[in-house]
Amino acid sequence: MNKRRVLFAFAVLLVAGGCVSNPSAVREKDGQQYGVTDGVFRGRWWSYYERGTSYLAGGFHEEAAADFEQALKGRSRDTWRARTYGLHFVEYFPARELGVCYLRLGRLDEAERQLQEALAMVDTERAHALLDEVKREKIRTGALKDDTAPALAEDMQPARIVAERELPVEVAVADDTGVAEVRVNEQKAFQRGSQTEIKVKETVELDEGTHEVTVTAVDLAGRETEQKTTVTVDLTGPTLGIYIPVEPTVTGDRTILLEGAAVDTNGVSRVAVDQRVVAESAGDPKLAFTAELPLAPGENTFVVASNDTAGNETRSALKVFQGDPESMEAKLWLQRQRRDRGGLVFASADEPRALLQLAQEAAPAPDGEIRLKSPQSDKPYRHSRALMVSGEVVGQQPLKSISINGVPVEPLANAPKESFTRRLPLETEKEGRFQVAIRAEDAAGKVLEKSVDVEVRPVALNTVESRMPVAVLAFAGPGVDEGAAFALRAETEAAVTMKGRFRCLERAQLQQVLTEQQLAQALADPNQAIALGRLTNAQIFLTGELFPRDGKGLEVKMRVISTETSDIVSILDAFIADASDPAQVKQAAAALSAQLEAMYPKLSGEVVAVRGAGAGAELLMNWTKEDGVRQGAYLLLVNETPAWVDETTGEVLAPPEYVPVGRARIESPGDTGTRAKTLDLQQEGATIEKGMPAVTM
Repeated sequence: MNKRRVLFAFAVLLVAGGCVSNPSAVREKDGQQYGVTDGVFRGRWWSYYERGTSYLAGGFHEEAAADFEQALKGRSRDTWRARTYGLHFVEYFPARELGVCYLRLGRLDEAERQLQEALAMVDTERAHALLDEVKREKIRTGALKDDTAPALAEDMQPARIVAERELPVEVAVADDTGVAEVRVNEQKAFQRGSQTEIKVKETVELDEGTHEVTVTAVDLAGRETEQKTTVTVDLTGPTLGIYIPVEPTVTGDRTILLEGAAVDTNGVSRVAVDQRVVAESAGDPKLAFTAELPLAPGENTFVVASNDTAGNETRSALKVFQGDPESMEAKLWLQRQRRDRGGLVFASADEPRALLQLAQEAAPAPDGEIRLKSPQSDKPYRHSRALMVSGEVVGQQPLKSISINGVPVEPLANAPKESFTRRLPLETEKEGRFQVAIRAEDAAGKVLEKSVDVEVRPVALNTVESRMPVAVLAFAGPGVDEGAAFALRAETEAAVTMKGRFRCLERAQLQQVLTEQQLAQALADPNQAIALGRLTNAQIFLTGELFPRDGKGLEVKMRVISTETSDIVSILDAFIADASDPAQVKQAAAALSAQLEAMYPKLSGEVVAVRGAGAGAELLMNWTKEDGVRQGAYLLLVNETPAWVDETTGEVLAPPEYVPVGRARIESPGDTGTRAKTLDLQQEGATIEKGMPAVTM
């Protein structure tokens, strides 16, 4: 028993001695001790690294450098995960932190060499920033000469025309000491530290029209180089005119000559007939074309397509009947083309005389007509942001002018047949009537007019299941008060939920799931992130990293993380000058919510076309990139139930309702439509069909 007591006492003395070993190593500054470790100083490489880090935090650079040098003798390489003993791991960057010490001590050459070695081991943003600081200090003291401004390795692309609002800008820059920063329209491009040669790619968002894009490069000495280019965003297709044949045409010939022209303010690149190119140009404002088209007996349909230099396309269908113009079949076909659909009453096959008489008595060919493909007056229009107006004007004379709601369609080919496509922004996303008035005048002064009263009825669905599910996770940061972090997270949840675009998981339920799944591991492992997304039923995670600024302030970096891939979809940010002011915290949360809503807009639309059936069916929606739809987002397909109407009085007792049918995932937003794929159907036997309403989740 006495022996045991002696051994126990000896062990206690050893531990106590270890805890206070080398007390002369401790330094004190402003009431805080530095040069300490958490537990026993064991004299191993990790002990020296921990103590050196403590010295460095207090500004004791000589002592810190000595400990980092000693640590490197025990383990010579930096790493994110260094195993000390057992299953205990620590981050270990003695080479990099030694470079910091040399920098603060003014030993610039040694600091530069040490930081370059550290970067060769592990590439970290901190090492890049410190290395740039070393070079700037060398430039300031004259140890490093920098007499030239950065140079763009290649001139920016000349003035160009694009068909997308989001413009990718790629630029290569070189500098003898290092390019510190590249900005595109004052938007700073991401880069890790300065480099003597760097290529950056940044995306700028532009409205339709002509814009000046500026690229600015800055070197470590602060010298700047600037280049500009002009970019025209063109979201409107060319106007396509057909001179001959004038529709409707019946001919006994085996071929027919097609003549026309395509015109566009920014230039036409090509014209094709049934995918066969018949004319090309480098961007002429007017491109004439001719083609001899072979005809088969009966009705022939040709699709004429024209592209402008931006890539926008306008199509026009041309119909020609080949056969004896005096035949009953030809005359009936001719009258079907000249009259509105449904205007003819067809007799039975054993009454040819009645058919012939009907054809002979039909109304004469009109002087011209306006044909609208979209919108249609007999169907509600579901898009909530823009009205797509497309169609064609067919006259007996070349057309001189066309206008939609008083706005000219320009330019024109001055052909008897002109096809057009225009996108009209809707001033409100609410239900209402929208008047589309088209006016055309030909060379002889003949005026054609057509007016359509369109019922704009976006899907009004604000149920819980129609809102995009998100999980607002931890908001935290080193040196940040937990109360301030909690307040910001709570305000962000409230702001995200407020407008009904999103629904946040209830915090208690989320905490229970996260306890089981270990969030940190899930975000690092795509498979676990997917599993966690399914458990929480969230499409995205929101995590906030907080950085103290200026004593009172907080900078917020909120990551938007996909639960499908665990990839960071985007980074949103906000700044709070005084984190103790609840009004400023609330304003920052509202800013984060607004940025998130801009990423995932609430849109109403409809199915334009369907391929396949059930889960996995391919859909084409009437949204475009212009609407802001995002790949990977979800949409909800719905059916509209009839309104409840009093059979006696006709009074509407209850408005129609939208019943969810199934979900689909957006695969690829395009310039003219968006492709999606159905995931599941909520109603047994439900059919996905053209014209079905939909809303983004």
